[in-house]
Amino acid sequence: MARYINEIATKKSAEELNKLIADFMQREGFKNVQFNGETVWKKGMGIMTGPQFIKTTTGDGKLKLEAWIKFALLPGVYVGEMGLNGFFGFALKKVLKGRVQRLTQLVSG
Repeated sequence: MARYINEIATKKSAEELNKLIADFMQREGFKNVQFNGETVWKKGMGIMTGPQFIKTTTGDGKLKLEAWIKFALLPGVYVGEMGLNGFFGFALKKVLKGRVQRLTQLVSG
């Protein structure tokens, strides 16, 4: 299953968006990291559940938001991605989906 991807229109500047996103993500326990050549927000190690990822790309008046969960075979050994829909991993997807919805509301307002 592919990543969740959404482009959101906003009245905020790229600088305002970046600060708002960083504050929100840090409060939610995410860390800004390099992962497979992408700068992303990551939460979790994948020991019991797959780590959660959110990628944001900002511009004046817009935000591209991507979210996914990685399958973990072992801690740090990831295969495949899950978007926010579907039954497999529903509990973790529900949590990530809630975070994505709250972030979307923050940047839209």
